[in-house]
Amino acid sequence: MPFFGAPAADNGQQPQPSVAPSAPSIFHTSSKASPATVIAKGVRLEGQFKSQGDVLIEGEVQGTIQTDGLLTVGADAFVKATVTAADAVVAGKVEGNVLAKRRLEVKSTARVNGDIVCETIIVEAGAALKGNLTSGSKTDAKPEPKTEAPSNDPQKTTTPPADAAKADAANKT
Repeated sequence: MPFFGAPAADNGQQPQPSVAPSAPSIFHTSSKASPATVIAKGVRLEGQFKSQGDVLIEGEVQGTIQTDGLLTVGADAFVKATVTAADAVVAGKVEGNVLAKRRLEVKSTARVNGDIVCETIIVEAGAALKGNLTSGSKTDAKPEPKTEAPSNDPQKTTTPPADAAKADAANKT
């Protein structure tokens, strides 16, 4: 009997349906048995997100992300958050500081704008990183919060105290 219009097999056995191989995934679960939490494409999450297991982000997250497992940021994902994870794989866009307690893998499609602290980092050619990097064995430093650069706006500049005293004396005479 033909299967979806396929000719019948000559050997008397039914033909087996073929399944096209799926595209390789950047998401590799950790050794934990629990399934990953998925924030799917088209989903937007704001606030504080905490997980004990693996997390896959394909959508958008703003706020803070903390997981004891593997955090994977998909190629089309956008994260504007302070991120803390045991391990992380970034293929999308991350704006904010990233602390990977063990390993951080930055894929060629990734754009990371923030300070990174990790024990081990792997960066593929083509990835864009902007910020400070602290890496090494058993690093326990935390990313420093970003500070504003000095302003060139004359209305926002301050006069040092010694100069202010000289200016006041000159104005009185």
